[in-house]
Amino acid sequence: MIDKYRAVFMSPLGLEVLGDILTTCHFGCTLDPDNPANVAEYNVGVTILNRCGVFHQGTLPQVLNAFTAITPQEEKR
Repeated sequence: MIDKYRAVFMSPLGLEVLGDILTTCHFGCTLDPDNPANVAEYNVGVTILNRCGVFHQGTLPQVLNAFTAITPQEEKR
């Protein structure tokens, strides 16, 4: 199943769609634990990443390296 999810989401168009899904699912944001819809949406995003193989056993070093390698761009005013 991982290969199927990766085939869908790892193309340029798939990455764009995955980014939109994760934004909609509040990935990387602080959640309101008293808002069950907010938590459920987040869980959908994390489940998709997990099904792509992102959070499988042994991937933590790669995930941490990917996250810490990100350099935020300053917003243009």
